[in-house]
Amino acid sequence: MTALTVRKQDGAFVLDSGAGRRASLRTGWTWRYGEIRTDAGLWTVAPTDRRRIGATAQTEHGVAVRLDPLRSHVPGPGGVARWVPGRCGGEVVRDGHRIAVRLPGRPGGPIRVDVTGDWAEVELVTLTACFALMSRRRRRTLTTMAIVGTVSHGPIG
Repeated sequence: MTALTVRKQDGAFVLDSGAGRRASLRTGWTWRYGEIRTDAGLWTVAPTDRRRIGATAQTEHGVAVRLDPLRSHVPGPGGVARWVPGRCGGEVVRDGHRIAVRLPGRPGGPIRVDVTGDWAEVELVTLTACFALMSRRRRRTLTTMAIVGTVSHGPIG
């Protein structure tokens, strides 16, 4: 098993996967979209649905990663991939290999990633999973803020 960490640096989430390879994720304030940059290129990342349970990373040539509980795809050879999101983390599983992402308990803390087995484009898959989980967390936060604002100040309008 390999333990990786994603940390916030200069406005981006940076994954240092060793061997001099680095990858980063930059997002908008609402986390409705973002960009992942790896040594292999640049991908646009976005949620798969309104509830933000999954995410896709794609270029103009098509989708490279799709993490969705009903239908997932990751690069490289192997069987069907499964995306299993949870409240504080999630897992990508394929052929007994696993990428487990654990969000920090407090905003801004490091994200822990445990990788088991060989993965093609591990940086891209990992940052897509991080985006899916953090986008969902952001949606919950914004929804809570809207509800609290409405309850404490009355309806808008």
